Amino acid sequence: MDDTNVVEVLTTIDSGSELGRHVWIRAASRLQNVQLGNDCFVGFKSDLRFVAIGKASMLATGVQCLGTAQSPIQIGANAWLGAKVTVKAGVSIGAGAVVAAGALVVSDVPPDAVTVGRPARIIAYRSVVEDGAPSPERVLAKVRERARQGMPSLLDRASLSVARLKELNPDTQTWDISEDTLIDAELRGGASVEIARDCILIGRSVRQGGMSQLGGIDIGTGTSLGEGIVIEAAGGVTIGAFSELGARVTVVTSSHDHSFRSLPWEEAPVRIGSRCVIGEGAIIVGPLSIGDGAVIKPYSVVIRDVLENTVVNGVVQLMEIQE
Repeated sequence: MDDTNVVEVLTTIDSGSELGRHVWIRAASRLQNVQLGNDCFVGFKSDLRFVAIGKASMLATGVQCLGTAQSPIQIGANAWLGAKVTVKAGVSIGAGAVVAAGALVVSDVPPDAVTVGRPARIIAYRSVVEDGAPSPERVLAKVRERARQGMPSLLDRASLSVARLKELNPDTQTWDISEDTLIDAELRGGASVEIARDCILIGRSVRQGGMSQLGGIDIGTGTSLGEGIVIEAAGGVTIGAFSELGARVTVVTSSHDHSFRSLPWEEAPVRIGSRCVIGEGAIIVGPLSIGDGAVIKPYSVVIRDVLENTVVNGVVQLMEIQE
């Protein structure tokens, strides 16, 4: 086991890539010709190509940096890219910049700029307390220790069998869970839940070593999770009965305080009501509540509460993914 970096299962890193120290690369990511500085974090299912990333930068789940050999991407130190951000070839993102979830970056971003939208536009500049750069180093020590103790771990695919998952989470006995999943989560809920292949579910409450009292995933009777879903439930996820989450939905229950240079972690719980339909490819970023019977259209980015029995597009839609 690497005592400096943590690279999780199903991640591929080519020979043209170089990693600094105290780097955390989450499961099912792909790195091609990537130079990654010290103390960086790369979220689940990220696709990074021909990009140089400065130290202490954090990239959330599903980030795509689509550089080429002729037009590489540059990302400065201490930048934050939210879930499913896409960065086009040749773009430079300045140190300390923040790019909101779902944004499409097609032009350069100045240092400490806060950008949103498709295409990304600047809405503010960070005014920060200089309390030091973020680093996953302490968390990495805990991740490695869990693996050494033989606990469920995304460093060891064999530790994540469905049989073991059901043994550790008694509420899941009647659940239909694909063996082709990665689940390291505290699961609770009703009967007859379905979890399709290629899903990644994480998050535990403080009772099981998590960061929040609300951590873990509570899923109601008859609810189904489609193929390729990612649920990050460190801050807590509740999904009501008979709801449907479409393929490749992403649910994020944590945030970071951008007013501090260290980007301290904050819980951001998500509640999805009963009989909701979350369309394919949608991104749900807490803290928020989605009312019973609500419909989220495909590829929507949802960052605030949704009333019951309403149909919403979110703040932006990921149109080119839909195409």
